[in-house]
Amino acid sequence: MSRAASSKRGGENAESAVIQRHPELEYVADTEARHYDARVSELLCPSPMLPFVGLCVLEVGTVVEIKSAMAVYGQSQRRGRFQLRRKQHQRLVDEAGVYLFAVCEPRPERSVIAAKVVPATSVSSLVFSWIDTGDRADYAQLAWSRIFDESEVRRGSP
Repeated sequence: MSRAASSKRGGENAESAVIQRHPELEYVADTEARHYDARVSELLCPSPMLPFVGLCVLEVGTVVEIKSAMAVYGQSQRRGRFQLRRKQHQRLVDEAGVYLFAVCEPRPERSVIAAKVVPATSVSSLVFSWIDTGDRADYAQLAWSRIFDESEVRRGSP
């Protein structure tokens, strides 16, 4: 399996784990919306398992893009990175959407260690620049340490 296919499968596994863990979220197929993965179907409040940044609640209908990164990767055991796509990010900002960031075990099943909800508008300030490769959509990378304190990932979610 190619690295890209493995990464995509790992992301899908993490997305599924997050949606199963939080029944207030409903899956949204790519055929319905390509710029987000889920929608809030019941009022969603922060908890020790899912803290929020700058929000008190997520109302029904809020769009949620789930981004996952491995806690570490490669032989050097570098911190994982979330990859954001520029057009997708702008649509989330326009729709007052949120990111649900998940840090996962570095295994194919991608067990979630820690998760956090951050408004897309707040994430804008974390992106220093967008990378233009010419042949793919512009993207930015954020190390999980830009979103999570190291202690949150070390101890994991309760």
